[in-house]
Amino acid sequence: MDRTRYHKTMYVIAAIWNWILAITFLTLPRIDIANFYIAGDTIPPTLIWFDCFMGLVFAFGIGFYIISKNISENHGLIQVAAFEKTWVFIVGLYYFLLSQASIWVLVVVSGDLIFGILFIEDLLAIRKKSV
Repeated sequence: MDRTRYHKTMYVIAAIWNWILAITFLTLPRIDIANFYIAGDTIPPTLIWFDCFMGLVFAFGIGFYIISKNISENHGLIQVAAFEKTWVFIVGLYYFLLSQASIWVLVVVSGDLIFGILFIEDLLAIRKKSV
């Protein structure tokens, strides 16, 4: 598989990954919110931020799909995508280490780390090609 096709496929898979996660967490019966609880015992758990986050996960999936359609014209969006994927992993790992997120959260955000690394590799390849 040539590099262009590989990268297009990678971004389509990233889009599908995001859409599956967002739709799953928004439509399934509510999961144990304790897996995502970040406020300690100070306030009752709410899903407003979780639902907003899942909406943004879905929106980033749209961005990944846009990137897949024209990789050479979307470097800025790729930079944002690389940051987002890496950041989601860092936040998930942080809350896991604080014992405020389950191992399942860490498993899911590890998928984001893999995409983040692949996106950074893509950016490095684009820069090397343009030099």
